Amino acid sequence: MCAILEISPKSYYKYKNKEDPDYYDYLVIKEIFDDSKGTYGYRRIVEGLKRKYGIVMNGKKVLRIMKNII
Repeated sequence: MCAILEISPKSYYKYKNKEDPDYYDYLVIKEIFDDSKGTYGYRRIVEGLKRKYGIVMNGKKVLRIMKNII
C-alpha cells in the first residue's frame, strides 16, 4: 500500500490511527453551511457559530475547514 501511495512505511504507521483534530468543527460548520443551502461564506458561518452554538472560532480556521466542504 505504501508503494501505491508513494509514502514511507514510517509515515503510514505514524498517521494510521490518528484522529483529525478538526473533525467535530467540520461537522458543525457543514451543518451551518447546509442549512444555508450553500450560500454562506466563511464570515457568515463565523457569525452563525456565535449565534447558534456560542462558539467563537477564528475566520481563518473556518476558511481552512470549508475548503474540504466545497
